[in-house]
Amino acid sequence: MSFRPGTLRSPSGAKCIAPERASELSRIELDPQQDRHARAALEAYADSAAAEMPWLAEWLDERLRDAAQDDGSGPTYCGATIERVFDLAQAWAAGQPDYAATAWERVRGQLQRMLADPVPSQPLLQRLPADDFAEPVAGIAGAD
Repeated sequence: MSFRPGTLRSPSGAKCIAPERASELSRIELDPQQDRHARAALEAYADSAAAEMPWLAEWLDERLRDAAQDDGSGPTYCGATIERVFDLAQAWAAGQPDYAATAWERVRGQLQRMLADPVPSQPLLQRLPADDFAEPVAGIAGAD
């Protein structure tokens, strides 16, 4: 593959990019088929874009799923991001009247085990549109 001026491809052959050269870059290309960090970044981007650009999130999910199936690596788990978001959620929940510290710590333990051994025993859930979560369910009080 040829490189265009002002482009850095990841993973690159260079161990480090000089700061002068890095400041000239106007574009960075990520290769999710060769770089698990690139795949994790694009998964996070798809998650972030889902509310405002669901078409883009869906397109990225399809491409990333195909890339993961091709190389057999499966989904990525960016542990640092997962733990950071969990900490934020727990801090918010701690301020609520029904906070259950024991339950949160149990979930944290399970989450840490999953991150240490990320091979899922069951298929992961596909991303669902937000509307699917809000649909009434028959037989539940107040759902009518």
